[in-house]
Amino acid sequence: MLYRPRLSNGKYISLSWPITAYRLLNNICWPLRDDASLLEWLFDRFCWVLCFIIFIQHNDAELRYMIVNKNNLDLMLICGPTYLILIEIHIRAFQLGLNKEGFKRFLQRFYAEIYIDKPTHPKHYAKIQQRLRPIWFYSALYFSTLFSYVIIPLTNFFNDTKAPLYKMYYPFDITPYPIYIAVILSNIWVGYTVISMIAGEDNIISEVLLHLNGRFVLLQQKLQEDTERLLHEADGKNIADELSRHIVEATRENVRLYKFCEDLEREFSFRIFISLSFSAALLCVLGFKVFTNPMDSFGFIFWICAKILEMLLIGQLGSTLIATTNQISSAFYESNWERVIQKSTDSYANVRLMKLLLLAIGTSQKPFVLTGFKYFSVSLTAVLKILQGAGSYFTFLTSMR
Repeated sequence: MLYRPRLSNGKYISLSWPITAYRLLNNICWPLRDDASLLEWLFDRFCWVLCFIIFIQHNDAELRYMIVNKNNLDLMLICGPTYLILIEIHIRAFQLGLNKEGFKRFLQRFYAEIYIDKPTHPKHYAKIQQRLRPIWFYSALYFSTLFSYVIIPLTNFFNDTKAPLYKMYYPFDITPYPIYIAVILSNIWVGYTVISMIAGEDNIISEVLLHLNGRFVLLQQKLQEDTERLLHEADGKNIADELSRHIVEATRENVRLYKFCEDLEREFSFRIFISLSFSAALLCVLGFKVFTNPMDSFGFIFWICAKILEMLLIGQLGSTLIATTNQISSAFYESNWERVIQKSTDSYANVRLMKLLLLAIGTSQKPFVLTGFKYFSVSLTAVLKILQGAGSYFTFLTSMR
């Protein structure tokens, strides 16, 4: 029923565990396979509508809790973190759920054209997997927060109480067992939707940034290797034309990668904007909750650590891609063209080579910067500013207490 990524040769991809959890636990966001039946499509749309209604109901119940406790800042902000997270994922998940086909086409192109597989480039693949491990770690921290909520029904059972997993006020009586069980199941479904969305999409963005960065690095390495081989093997008559051919190939590859960068921006720009917009306020409220009531906020300590790691690591990946794409024009200039011209005996070919080099350098001077609606950039500098803002908001809240 669900789409499963393949390489260009048709071989299935071995997905990381956060993306696997995203695929299996979040059919609201994950697309269907190409040959899905009408019944599967109808079931998928039914789940989307049902989950949308449940999210609205959760928004209402948490907002009621905050309104009832509006005169008590401590109690009101106890509900603050889950409410902000709920609103953020409500926007991100259901925006993606409306455009799952576009998301599937993006994944198909990524895994077919950009993904660096292990048999072809084992060293690059190993480096990418190594840089993904910290991201898998903070994904585990997110799931640890969810597990701290999932055990609440057990403690409620032993204490003979009937309370939802989150701080909520329902406009109806939830104590009858059928209603209470439905409430708890809906709480758990929302929790898994939220966590799988955050961890899964972060891992997809991280993989895309790392593999895309790897493709730009391979482009530069290939150009350098081709030039060195020409200097050792080619004769003086054709060497300039041969280098021109390699520069054309590198330029075409650069254009292809930049077109994929545009697809990346188009697919994730809105959701990155929402995520970064909520980050400062969320970290502020989370910090306040842990500061005022650390014993009852054990699960959110994991969330704070995961959120900070998420922002720093993905910001670092964005900065790495900016630096790599900024070096493309230098790679053309440093391709030993002067040695090729010195060895070449064809003056007309030398002129053509110089003109082509100027064109290649001129069209590759702008680095790629992934942004959230052109407002936030995915970079370490932007992340540090957001963290600084969160610290300022936290200081303001503690002074009001």
